[in-house]
Amino acid sequence: MTAAGSTGRPGLDPEARRRLEDELARLRERRRRLGAAFDDRDPVGDRADDAEALELADDAAWLDDRIDELVGLLTGAAGAEQAASPDRLPDGTVVTLRFEDGAEQTFRVVAIPEEIPEGQEDTALTTHSPLSRALAGHRAGDTVTYSTPDGPVRAELIDLRLPG
Repeated sequence: MTAAGSTGRPGLDPEARRRLEDELARLRERRRRLGAAFDDRDPVGDRADDAEALELADDAAWLDDRIDELVGLLTGAAGAEQAASPDRLPDGTVVTLRFEDGAEQTFRVVAIPEEIPEGQEDTALTTHSPLSRALAGHRAGDTVTYSTPDGPVRAELIDLRLPG
């Protein structure tokens, strides 16, 4: 039984599962403390108190969303949603690209960033990254353009191997 309260997502790397479960436990504790802070608030207040209440509500919403996301990752619910999306490469896809400067790089697509092995962060793409989305639906020989913080980048798709 996992911290998510289920039998877990099949195939999730044990180290990634541990990190996700640890984060989930920490976030649930933060959410519990945040709920207690709501309960302890004085119902009579001023504008500063109203601003603080809005900030607490935003924090609670973010925590709830991340907790839901982690539970989905641990149970496999999030992976099924991502695998069915036509605008993303599926988890486990391996792509080789040639960039405009002639450099070639091979990437592995992952649905769960926590599954990226330490030291391999530069050779992994998440299923929802701009590059992964740009590559979806393309095949070897196609050129794609995707957004980066430094501006648009073009790359030629040399090889694409889907999982399975």
